Amino acid sequence: MDQLLSNPRGLVIICCFGALVLGLNMTLVGLLRGDKRFAREASKWTRAFTGGRDVRQQQADSAAELHRLVGQLKTQDPKEQDPPHDQ
Repeated sequence: MDQLLSNPRGLVIICCFGALVLGLNMTLVGLLRGDKRFAREASKWTRAFTGGRDVRQQQADSAAELHRLVGQLKTQDPKEQDPPHDQ
């Protein structure tokens, strides 16, 4: 143990590990107490993750609608299509 503590790299590793454990415990204690600050932060992350999913779903729906309309145009008889309008 003395050898580990005399090595600067070992001290840095122990300090980083201690900070990680302390940070995680503080977060868990805050969540268990029902701290409003942690709830607000969690809702921000939830909106960030689900917001991207909503946008992708809207884009997929638009692409599906466009694909459906193009398929309808391909199956239409050319005589049924409107003639070009002269201006």
